[in-house]
Amino acid sequence: MRVSTPDYVPPRATPPSRAMVIGGKDEEGEWEEQGKPSASKQPQNIPSAPAIKPASPPAIPAPAGKVAINPSPVPQVTPPPIQQKRDQPVEKPQDKPGKVDKPDKPDKTTKEAQLQRPTKPPQSFDHIFELTQGNLESPGFVIINGSPGAGKTTLCSGLTANYLKRGDPCLYVTYDQAPSTLRERMKKLGSDPTQYESQYRFIIVDGYASQSDSFSMEPSYLDQPFNFDSIQETLVRNSQIFTGEKIRIIFDSIDKLATKVPQKDFVKSFNDLASKLKDSGATLIATVDLSELPKDLASSLTDLADCVADLSKDDSDPNGRELKVQRLNQKLAKVDAETFEIDSSKGLVFV
Repeated sequence: MRVSTPDYVPPRATPPSRAMVIGGKDEEGEWEEQGKPSASKQPQNIPSAPAIKPASPPAIPAPAGKVAINPSPVPQVTPPPIQQKRDQPVEKPQDKPGKVDKPDKPDKTTKEAQLQRPTKPPQSFDHIFELTQGNLESPGFVIINGSPGAGKTTLCSGLTANYLKRGDPCLYVTYDQAPSTLRERMKKLGSDPTQYESQYRFIIVDGYASQSDSFSMEPSYLDQPFNFDSIQETLVRNSQIFTGEKIRIIFDSIDKLATKVPQKDFVKSFNDLASKLKDSGATLIATVDLSELPKDLASSLTDLADCVADLSKDDSDPNGRELKVQRLNQKLAKVDAETFEIDSSKGLVFV
């Protein structure tokens, strides 16, 4: 690069002691000297920068007609901070390397722990004997209370089948269903009643046919289903066949009987019947809907009973059923309600 001056001065005959530096570094890292061919084409315009004078040694004056251009110091470029990708989650300091938090999803360990949480196993039909604490197996009077469809007949059918399998004789009084219907129910529960009837271990007392003015084909039946004297005579006579054994008498149900007999006569007559059967060693189990009886009558029956079990159902849920033992050994019971389902082949299944 030449700099014009007012007067022309011819160049010196002898060159300076060293080559005059006129540019920056070449590709090999050496300073480009005058007269040396450059490997790469230099830019025509050199960026202006303030000349920095070295402290020592002093700068050598350039020959006349030439201007020494000191190289500008190479600025140190600070690398820009690494920016994370837009969708990449930010790691927390306390997290392990490579682990990414996912707050929207539950922790896998917590989820597995919830799946492995122990649940209460379902209880079989025999659980009813534990809830009633022996009242279904000892002499006395037991009430199975509940509205229609709560499971009273299913419970009684299951009790009868269970008793017969244990070897205990049973006497079943039918008021709300035909004897043939009872036999079909018991067969579904895995117990053939005809087998025990042929051995005289199971007796069905038909109180249903006479209510509809039809002829009964059963060996034992009630001509006068609403006459307490007839009822008591029939039950006591048949129970004497099993003298010395633990006979179970199921009366399903006493609702119609309670509405047909005057209240005072009903309480006295039923008390006499229950006392005689208890003295003979029998367990009397009667189904009833206490909510349909007068309050005084319902209270009298409850006081007379050794055990009271209430069955309830949820109309909005077909499987929403509960059994609550309200009375044990003629005292109020403090027992939690048990949820159950009705299985056609198993009867009541507690869940």
